Order: sequence, then C-alpha cells, then structure tokens
Amino acid sequence: MSRDEEIAVFRLAVRNWSEQNFEGTVALLADDVVHTVNVDALEIPWVSSATGKAEVVARLQLIAATFAVDAFVIDSLSYVDGEIRATILVYHMHRKTRERLDTKIRFRVRVKDGRLVRIDEFLDAAYIDAFQRFVTYIEQSAEEAGLG
Repeated sequence: MSRDEEIAVFRLAVRNWSEQNFEGTVALLADDVVHTVNVDALEIPWVSSATGKAEVVARLQLIAATFAVDAFVIDSLSYVDGEIRATILVYHMHRKTRERLDTKIRFRVRVKDGRLVRIDEFLDAAYIDAFQRFVTYIEQSAEEAGLG
C-alpha cells in the first residue's frame, strides 16, 4: 500500500470511532493486531494493552460501554519511517459519573494490507487524573451504599 492509502485507513478508523461506528472500526483491525498502551501498570480498566483482534475488540467494547464519545478528531498527523504518528483530540463523557474527559491521545500506528496491525497509544496526565476521580467516586458510592 502507498503512504496515502495507509493514512486513509487510519483516518477512516478515526472517523468510524468518532461516529460510534463500532463495526466499521473493528473491520479495520488485522486478526493479529497488537495494541500497546503506555499506562498498563496503572491497571485502568478501559486502558490496557491487547494482542489479537478478539482482545482489542473486547477493550474497545469496554471503552464504548464506559464513555459516550462526542468527538475523536485528528489534531496532527505525520508519516515517518512507515509509521503513522498522530495526536487525537478526544471529547467524551463517562457514562455513569457524567464527568467530561476531554484530552489528547498520541498514537503510532502501522497499517498493512488495509488493516491496522500495530497501535501504540500514549495517554496524557488528564486520563490518569480522571481515573483517580472515578475510583474515588466508586469508593464513595460504595461507602454511601454501605458496601465499603
């Protein structure tokens, strides 16, 4: 595939996710896709590395169940050494707490034969802060319900 074709595949994946077209997003994943995330050690439920289409799809399902996506927009994009590098502006809301989580996510992506084969995701501090607030909210809710 040409550079422009690979970029078009990535742009389509971003557009599908932004439009909550889950099936369209999943269709662009290779069977052996590898998805790494820079914060695995923090054990954030909706943010974890995955190997293989089934694992990545399960992670995407958890994200979709956790957040209502308002927009997932490419802020910057470059192509370096066969790799797409992009910064995505993410506008979404946690479905249970109703808290807004607007942030930037950086990606390094490889495309082969029209499918995403490698996705490296780099989250910023806003995600970590939000996770800590969600944990506090859950703990407080459990305590108020007499479960904590």
